[in-house]
Amino acid sequence: MKIQTSGLTARIWLGLILPVLTGYSAICQGFSPSAKARLQFIIDSFQNNPSNPYVGGMSVAIDVDGLASWSGVTGYAARNVDKQNNLLPGGTRFTRTTLSRIYSVTKTFTSALVLELAKEGAFSLEDPVSKFLPLDQVNPGLNNTVTIRQLLAHESGYSDYTDELQLQIAVAYQPNHVWTPVEMLSFVHQVSVPGTERRYSSTNYIILGAIIETATGIPVERHVRKRFFKPLHLNTMFLGGREPLWKGATLASPHDNLSPFNPIFQLTGQPIFPDAYTNVSAFPFTSIVSLAFTGGAIVSNAGDMAKWGNALLGGRATSRSTFNTLINSISPAPDDDGDFLGYGIFRTTRISATDIFIGHNGRAPGYRSVMFYQPDKKMTIAILTNYYGANPYDVAKALYESLPEFICGNKKSKEDKIVICFKGHNMCVDRKAAAVQINKGAWLGGCQKPAVHPVDKPTIKQTDQVLANTGIKIFPNPASNNTTIAFRLATTGKVTIALYDIKGNYVLPILKGYAEKNVSQQVKINTANLPAGTYVVRLQTEQMIKQERLVLIK
Repeated sequence: MKIQTSGLTARIWLGLILPVLTGYSAICQGFSPSAKARLQFIIDSFQNNPSNPYVGGMSVAIDVDGLASWSGVTGYAARNVDKQNNLLPGGTRFTRTTLSRIYSVTKTFTSALVLELAKEGAFSLEDPVSKFLPLDQVNPGLNNTVTIRQLLAHESGYSDYTDELQLQIAVAYQPNHVWTPVEMLSFVHQVSVPGTERRYSSTNYIILGAIIETATGIPVERHVRKRFFKPLHLNTMFLGGREPLWKGATLASPHDNLSPFNPIFQLTGQPIFPDAYTNVSAFPFTSIVSLAFTGGAIVSNAGDMAKWGNALLGGRATSRSTFNTLINSISPAPDDDGDFLGYGIFRTTRISATDIFIGHNGRAPGYRSVMFYQPDKKMTIAILTNYYGANPYDVAKALYESLPEFICGNKKSKEDKIVICFKGHNMCVDRKAAAVQINKGAWLGGCQKPAVHPVDKPTIKQTDQVLANTGIKIFPNPASNNTTIAFRLATTGKVTIALYDIKGNYVLPILKGYAEKNVSQQVKINTANLPAGTYVVRLQTEQMIKQERLVLIK
């Protein structure tokens, strides 16, 4: 098994639009009703995307530290399968309490723990690996002068154990074997000179876990629980392989395509799998999880992962010196994946090209995750999915772009103020005052009062740019109280749909956000409060404008 670590966004105005696809559960404080509807609609849209339907499900949490939070779920924690592991309809739904494997987001805990222990004198960041592990005996091909600091920075030059084919085959042969870091190291190779480049490798963080236990004589799970889980009330978290699933908890089942390993499964008498994404919980994950260790074995729900992101990257989880070291460790140059690597964290541009996001992702058989913190807004986006074919970065990007803007500048203060809507009035207040007002019913972002403005008539050139497979259909038409707009775009990008009267005056918004190419989408409009007459439904993207008439009869 290869273990690796590293849409549609729409603004929905309640009372006007009802998404065809609905979520199963969501909670929120500090976000407006329309913001909540937008966020849920986004994750439902990814879940039900006809071109890439999520076989499993997804749990999402957005936490604006001290001000607002939202969590939503969609899809299945475990799909039903037959005896041959083929998918069947239905399954167990994802809930907000469903747990999932966060995989390499675990590295954010490991780096923080290593820096805190070094600060307390357990070891020096300049100590070599050979001081703690017998590398010469285990694997003479590995450079034993690599330091703890180089492990943290991914500068060891050690290969990523997840890329080692022989190890993948060994895991497939013996999926119930409990691996130790020393056993894993026998499969690893030296691929570059230590200290010459930052090359991401999960091997580094497995070695760090072994060093922690050798240097302190204390199991790493006890360190993490005492320093982070308990004081920060991360009550759903535990280190898989070392700690059991707590009583009453549900761990989402993995959904992946394991068919490339069927020849090995047949030789060893294990279940085989179809050449498709399916529920692969029939395959034991003991080996995968034990190998992941301090590089990826933690289990959590999305809410606790978002809480951890705010605590760690907001500077509350560690000493100030450790926090500064973490932030200052981020490289000014990107790696081959475009990420700016640091100590157990990295900066990414995959969520926003302009706004900073720092955190980590996770990816391994059956699961994917992201946890990224936006320092200006003091906000974390956390996503867990048990579908390996998902791209949680796309989901995070769509969610972030749909959020209301809630920062208002203040030249006299070091910290930006917060825009809130309270009883129909926009207010720009400091963060503490915003928290007080939100507890009284305010929400982040300004009050939404769309202004009436005339429609911009499309030019002949714009009309000619409509692509052949782009269409818009309204049904029923004529309509009375409700109608549905169906559309499909030729390219992925921004899309807005609005309703105008026959004179070109703006009547109401229908949808604003992002849509994926060649994906049929539908939105339902409640027209009960509109007078009879002829209207124009206008769809606009960056490439074209499309309009259709809508007739309302009463």
